[in-house]
Formats: sequence, C-alpha cells, structure tokens
Amino acid sequence: MLRKITAVILWILAVVAGAAVLFMVAAFILGSITVHNGYAQAQAQEEPIEIYVTSNGVHTDIIVPVSTPFIDWRDKLPLHHFGSVDSTYRYIGFGWGDRKFYMETPEWTDLTPKVAITAALWPTRTAMHVEYIRARLVPTKRQRPIHITPAQYRQLIAFIDKSFVQQQDGSYLHISGSGYSGRDTFYEANGKFYILKNCNNWVNYGLKSMGVKTAVWAPLPVSIMRHLR
Repeated sequence: MLRKITAVILWILAVVAGAAVLFMVAAFILGSITVHNGYAQAQAQEEPIEIYVTSNGVHTDIIVPVSTPFIDWRDKLPLHHFGSVDSTYRYIGFGWGDRKFYMETPEWTDLTPKVAITAALWPTRTAMHVEYIRARLVPTKRQRPIHITPAQYRQLIAFIDKSFVQQQDGSYLHISGSGYSGRDTFYEANGKFYILKNCNNWVNYGLKSMGVKTAVWAPLPVSIMRHLR
C-alpha cells in the first residue's frame, strides 16, 4: 500500500514538473516570436502619445496619460474612489489579474500556496487594478516608453474599456474599500484568469490591439519587455 501511495505521489510530482517545464519552454519560444515586426513608433509630426509598459519582474501594467483630447480617465475613474489623489496626477496605470490574488497579496510575502495554486490552475474571477501616478515615469529597463498615434491610442482605450465590468449607466463597477494605498483601487473585470491567460497576457493583448511590436504569447514579463527595447 505504501509503495502504491509513493508511486502515485511521484507520478503527480513528475506530471507537475513536466507541465512546468513545458510551460517555460512554450513561454520562451512563443515569447521570442515577434508580431507586428514592422511597427515603428510614432514620430513627433504625428502628435505621438507617450504610454508606458512597466514590470516588477512578475507582473506588467499599462500606463497612460490621465487626460488627452481622446479621453479623460477621471470621468470613468473618479478621484473620490481614491483616498489621496488630486487633479495634479498626470498618469494612470492599468493591470488585469486574478481578483483574489490581487486583493489578498499586496506584498509577495502575503502570498499563500492556496491562492497561488488556485490562480494558476483554475479559471477565477478577475479585477482591474487602477493606480493614479503623479508624474511622468523615468524610462528604465522596467519602465519602457512607447510612442503611439492617436488612432492607436483610441484602439487601446477601447481595449481597456472592455476589460471593465460596466453598469447600466456605463460606469465601472468599483470594489469599495479596496486598494493598497490612497492612490490605487480595484474594479470588477471581465474575463477569467488562469495560467495560460494571465496578467501579462492581458498587457500583450493590449499591445496587439493597436499593432505594437510584441510577442505571440507572453505569460512572463520578459516576453513583453524584450520587444520594447
């Protein structure tokens, strides 16, 4: 009996290890293949709009101006949903991910095995994380600027807008009392989260929606950031 239990445990471990290796191989190969390879960033005469893609090594976000002629995000994301944001904040960041993971893991030290396993293997509810940012970001290897045309930005606006659960009046469904600080909060999101469709894939889809050079599939931040150098 003990031998059978041991064999089953070893088999499960082997399957998990094999799946992890397969995932990493697929992430490396498909993350290395470029789509929209002919994309060139908008030039000054095209009235470029500067956005950013940021990475913390695990998760990526899209950062855009708060207000442009095409949208003022404060109309959709009112300042009173945020504890310490005022009209001087110039940029706003968007991330999509597992609702429970997002809201229960403000720091990586807060991550529990149950939350991690559930988020990775089982389709789960999602949330949009929104953060107001006071000033323009400084370009670094983890904060990549992209200059896009107004037409591309309108496509990105549509992509972000569709990611939010919207109420009958068109407003986004706010999760009251949420957020890590006075500058951020959460909203209900559309779609299910699982390991093959995660936060980084969401950013990758956003870049694809406007024809920006990016990866075929991007479950890891490096899969995205490597194409934005």
